[in-house]
Amino acid sequence: MKFPQNFFFGVSNAANQVEDEIFDNWIRFTQKAHAVASFHDRPFPNERLRFWTQPEIEINLAKDLGVQVFRLSLSWERLVPNCNVWDSEAASRYKHILKMIKDSGMKVMLTLFHHSIPSWMEDQQGWVNKESVEWFDFYSQKAKAEFGELVDYWITLNEPVPWSYLTYAEGLFPPGIKGNIFKHYKALKHMSVAHNKFFKFVNGDTPVGIAHHMGFHTGRGVFNKLFSMLTDYLAHWQFLNSIQHHMDFFGINYYGAEWMTLAGPAQYEDLDFSDAGRAIYPEGLYILLRKIAKKFPTLPIIISENGIGDGTDNVRPAYLTQHLLAVQKAIKEGIKVIGYVHWTLSDNFEWTDGYGPKFGLVQVKREENLKRVPRDSYYLFQKIIKEHQLSQQQIEESWTKYQSMMGTPREYWRSEDGKHGLSHPKMRMTPKQDWRMLKV
Repeated sequence: MKFPQNFFFGVSNAANQVEDEIFDNWIRFTQKAHAVASFHDRPFPNERLRFWTQPEIEINLAKDLGVQVFRLSLSWERLVPNCNVWDSEAASRYKHILKMIKDSGMKVMLTLFHHSIPSWMEDQQGWVNKESVEWFDFYSQKAKAEFGELVDYWITLNEPVPWSYLTYAEGLFPPGIKGNIFKHYKALKHMSVAHNKFFKFVNGDTPVGIAHHMGFHTGRGVFNKLFSMLTDYLAHWQFLNSIQHHMDFFGINYYGAEWMTLAGPAQYEDLDFSDAGRAIYPEGLYILLRKIAKKFPTLPIIISENGIGDGTDNVRPAYLTQHLLAVQKAIKEGIKVIGYVHWTLSDNFEWTDGYGPKFGLVQVKREENLKRVPRDSYYLFQKIIKEHQLSQQQIEESWTKYQSMMGTPREYWRSEDGKHGLSHPKMRMTPKQDWRMLKV
C-alpha cells in the first residue's frame, strides 16, 4: 500500500488559531457574551499556541514528524493594521518564521485568508464591501513581493463558502450580526474576483489554489436526499464556477458527511461523529475526489485539511488510516492526488468552539503552560510518512483500538441544534458502526 514517490504529507495551522500577541477580530469577538464557547475558562486563552513568539515549538514537532509540507497562514490584521498600511516589522517576523520552516527541510504552503479579516475591514462590512477586492489586492500583492521566494504553494482563500455563510447569514462568526443570504453571495462574488486577480498577478510563478471545504452531503428519506443534492451544489460547486479557470491545484478540506434536513445537518444516534460534530465517513472523501477529478481533469488535487476532533485519541488512528485508504483508492484509479495535509499538529483554538474539540496529533496541556505531549496518532502518522506507505497491521490495529470505544461514552462539544459549541462537553455514546473503507 505504498504512496506514489512524489506524494507529500503535511500538517497545517492558521495564524488566528495559533498566534499570540495580537488583538484581532476573533479576540474582540470573544468579549461578546456567549460568542465563543470554551474560551475564557481555559488557561492562557489569548495566547493560543504562542506561534508568534515561540514558533520553533510547532516547527520542531513538524520536522520530527517528518512531513514535507508545513501549511500556515498570515494574519491579515497583523500585516495590514489599517487600510493600505503595511507593517514592515510584522512582515520581517513572518519572513523569519517562514525561513525557519524552510531551514527545517519543509516546503511552505501559505494561506492568505483563513477565517479572519482585519478589524477595520470588518467594521466596513468586510467582504460585502466592494472595496474588499482592492483591499485584498494590496495585501496579497505585498505578501507576494515580501514572501514569494519562500513560498511553494499559495492558497488565497480557506473555506470561503462556509465562512461567508456563518458570517453574513448565520451570524456565528464575527462580528456576530445576522445578515441575509444576499450578503453571503455578495461576499462570495468579491472573494472570487480577488482570487482570480491574485492568480493572474502570480502568473504561474508559484502554484495558486484554494482550500475548499467539502462535506459529503446526503440524507435519509427521499425528500432529504433530494434536498442534499441542492445543498451539495450550493455549498460546494456553485462557487467553483467563478474560479474554475484560475487554479493551479485544487485543495479540498474534508472532515465527514453531513446528513441534511431542512433544520440543518442531523446528528443521528446510530452514526458516529467526531467530538466537534462531524459524521465520520471516509468513503465520502473518495467519492468527492472522483467528482472533483471529473470536473477538473487536469488539476492536481491536494487534501489541504483532514482531521478529527478526538480527545481520547482512540478514534483518530482509524480515522487517519481509513481516509488515507480513500486517497490511495482514488490514486489507483488514476486521480491525480498529490498530497495529504493533516489538520492539525497541536490542539488549538477552534473558532466558535474555542478550546473544546481536540484536533491535534499533539496534546496541549493548557493548565501546564501549554505543554506539548505527542499522542499515539502522532507516532502512527510519523511511521506512515517515514515508510511512505500504509501497512495492513496499522489498519487493523487502528480499527481494533476504535472498536474498544464502541458502546462507551466520550466527549461531544456540539449543541442540540448542531450549530453552536459548548463550554463544557456532554457525553455521547460511541455507536457500533462500521465506517471503514474496506466496505467500498
